[in-house]
Amino acid sequence: MTLTRSQKGITPRKTEHPGFVETPGRKRRSANATPDPKPEKPVVAIDPSEVPEDNTEVQVQALLAKSNGRLKGQQSAPESKGPKDSKRDDSGHFEFWGPWGVSVIMIGFTALMYYMWLGATYYDGYPPWPSTGENFMEFLEHTGHLLYEGAFPSLRAVTIYWAFFIFEALCYLYLPGVMTKGKPLPHVGGKQLDYYCSGLWSFYVTILVMGVLHISGIFKLYTLIDEFGPLMSVAIISGYILSIMFYVSAIYRGAEHRMTGYLVYDFFMGAELNPRILGLLDFKMFFEVRIPWYILFLITCGAATRQYEQFGWISGEIAFLIMAHFLYANACSKGEELIVTTWYVVRHEQSSTCLCRH
Repeated sequence: MTLTRSQKGITPRKTEHPGFVETPGRKRRSANATPDPKPEKPVVAIDPSEVPEDNTEVQVQALLAKSNGRLKGQQSAPESKGPKDSKRDDSGHFEFWGPWGVSVIMIGFTALMYYMWLGATYYDGYPPWPSTGENFMEFLEHTGHLLYEGAFPSLRAVTIYWAFFIFEALCYLYLPGVMTKGKPLPHVGGKQLDYYCSGLWSFYVTILVMGVLHISGIFKLYTLIDEFGPLMSVAIISGYILSIMFYVSAIYRGAEHRMTGYLVYDFFMGAELNPRILGLLDFKMFFEVRIPWYILFLITCGAATRQYEQFGWISGEIAFLIMAHFLYANACSKGEELIVTTWYVVRHEQSSTCLCRH
């Protein structure tokens, strides 16, 4: 019978190399092998009777480490999962560079609109700038006089603007349309607001009425061009007035949403999420389509009628703008019921200065 080396006791030992560290071997796994689950640390409670009377710090720390830091019968504090206060925004995050940024926007954009109007009206489309021999103070005095003469908010401009505003509001409420649901609002438990969408009828009725007024001579469309300066001032002032009304109303009724505590910033971003009148006239929807895009289309038509009145023809550029603005306003009106399921401002943006001055 043959004896093995292990049986003979002569199995060679592994060669040792003093001073060298052995490289650990790699553990092989098959492709389908599942990793070993990480063992969970058992929860062990400490019996208060085990705490020594002398309560030395070392002994207490050892017992707490052994028991995962809990006494027997002690419950771990549950995590707070209650709803956040939707009226406050303590995240510290600001849009538009915060209060200073929105202040610059409100002042700067208003000044920019007047500056561009001055250039288009009195400087042949060039940026207004002091002429030769005119210092800066004289330039400011001169442009201030031009603004007063050409952009003062006249009673006629107020009548035109607010007549159009009220007319569109009535079209919103009483012309044929479709009812749709908005996106769920988390701060009111997922409630969905009803939206009455009559944009398509409103757009074509607006075109029909303005066409009849122009042809009959009651209101010529090019009046919008002749009164552009005063109308712009009325629109700017009206935007600020409506913003103040919405802000004060929301605070008075306790309907504010995501307020930061910074007055200027909250005024710019808006206080109330969904301001409404008569239950159906949603102001954010109203300002989203009817006021900006209908007015822009009518101003373009007014430029075309003024050009035809003076020269007997309409240029290709004006015709192209009429087509572009009609297509955009028509698309917004025709698909108005789709806006409420896709737009961001329904759930995240209050009715604000930037919307009222759209």
